[in-house]
Amino acid sequence: MKHRAAVRVFLAISLALVLAVPAVNLSEGLARATALRLITQKKTDRLVQLLFNSDFLMAQLSALTWRTGLSTNPANVVVGQEGWLYLGDGHNNNTSAQRFGESENDARLARDMGQNLLAWNRWLRAQGIKGFAVVVGADKHRIYSDHLPDWANLQRTARIHGLLDGPARLLIADPTPALRRLSADGAPHTYYQSDTHWNMWGAAISLETLRQTLTQQGLKLNWALSTPPTIDHTGTRIGGDLARFLRIQATLTEQEPHPALLNRDAIKSDVRELGTGKTLKAGDFGQLQYPGRIVQVVTEGAANDLKVLWVRDSFGIAQSPLMAANFRETIQVHWGPALGEQARLFGNLVREQKPDLVVMTVVERVLPSDLFLTPPPQE
Repeated sequence: MKHRAAVRVFLAISLALVLAVPAVNLSEGLARATALRLITQKKTDRLVQLLFNSDFLMAQLSALTWRTGLSTNPANVVVGQEGWLYLGDGHNNNTSAQRFGESENDARLARDMGQNLLAWNRWLRAQGIKGFAVVVGADKHRIYSDHLPDWANLQRTARIHGLLDGPARLLIADPTPALRRLSADGAPHTYYQSDTHWNMWGAAISLETLRQTLTQQGLKLNWALSTPPTIDHTGTRIGGDLARFLRIQATLTEQEPHPALLNRDAIKSDVRELGTGKTLKAGDFGQLQYPGRIVQVVTEGAANDLKVLWVRDSFGIAQSPLMAANFRETIQVHWGPALGEQARLFGNLVREQKPDLVVMTVVERVLPSDLFLTPPPQE
């Protein structure tokens, strides 16, 4: 009898929660107006979706479980210690690949990629390029490993070890050592706790590594960032992409350290779609999301009167206002379309735009990839 009573109570509570969901969803005026419109249009399926949308419940559940170290979306998010969030195995098998470290296949890919980058460097130099560098979008797992859950802590050699120590090492700007030195408790964070990416302070450290790499290649550059970089002031923003996966983005606040710029006004740039000339709007602080199109950014008063072809991904978001401050013109394109289809788009942009420099900003987890084995044109 007690068992039956418990089942009845559970069913009653479950039914009450299910019936409460539409009431909560209809508590907002916009939702009520939408529901009336859907009823008039007899769109029953969409009405049911609206009434029984349980995102708010999932958000509340995520907020509770996140605080206890559990993820409601483990494929996308691993919950670490002290509220830190990390990318899960749903993205390039990220956590597991980091735990197991460099494999024989990774080492072979790294050697082949190193030779291929040298071939690209020779081809680019033949096109008149003055410098070529690949900036590693260092994986947050390796920078803030102390905040990972115990089961995910990293002790193995990095998957890209062979690339960093290989024949193309003078072309690789790896900010990992510098970022690690700045990851001590109490120091300003270089990465967001609730996001995959480095913040503007981390981006400044990565660009200092780029400056050093280009200097070693014989380039004399003016630099808009102080050397070493310093923080001008610290702002705030809401939670990042990993918090969004858990539906707790709006409930979190992140610090945003702004690096000191010697020409801060230079980040007010003219941003256009290349080819059409259509004006595009940058986000806060002049940041550009990873481009779904080819973007041209022109900044009068930049530190260097140089044109850069910048092949990048989302790790370039925080770098974008700093790149604008340093280089008068950047042509920005995502590495996916640029290097796909035998890198035809990349080669065409080099020939047509005739940049002074070529820079790639590539997230670490995709570097062990056949995509970066495409050889340069045979000409």
